[in-house]
Amino acid sequence: MAVGRLSGAWIHQVIAEVYPEGVLRRTLLDHFAVLLVSKRSSTGAKGRLARRLYGRLLRLQRKGLITQEEGLLRSQAVTKKSQEVPPELGPTLERLLFKALLAEDGQGEGHTPQSLLEARRDFISRAMEAGWTLAQAASLLGVQAPQAAWILGQR
Repeated sequence: MAVGRLSGAWIHQVIAEVYPEGVLRRTLLDHFAVLLVSKRSSTGAKGRLARRLYGRLLRLQRKGLITQEEGLLRSQAVTKKSQEVPPELGPTLERLLFKALLAEDGQGEGHTPQSLLEARRDFISRAMEAGWTLAQAASLLGVQAPQAAWILGQR
């Protein structure tokens, strides 16, 4: 599998040109999997591709090139620099964000609404412990701040 060829510029181009109205993250993953994962690829190749894709999408989102809301990705027409940049993701937060995105896309083990809620709650609470605001954590997950507050209140 040639996952190394998956660049941010290519991802942004596909989102902007192939899916101008927006695309679900899962559909985008399937789009790239058709191109990069063959039947001869080793086990777990699509999962490794998902990890690489979600990392690139995060970078594009932080640069202001794409927006994400409830798993729907859209290309921004104008590049904007955000005044309030969230702190860097550490390895723990990156892993929790990846798990939340996988749960939202319905992949991995135990993809139930309850597991999605737990994965989102874990990410938001850890991000807030690391000094993030609720709005910053919510924006990376692609949810609104009131919904993130509701997620935190669910036990």
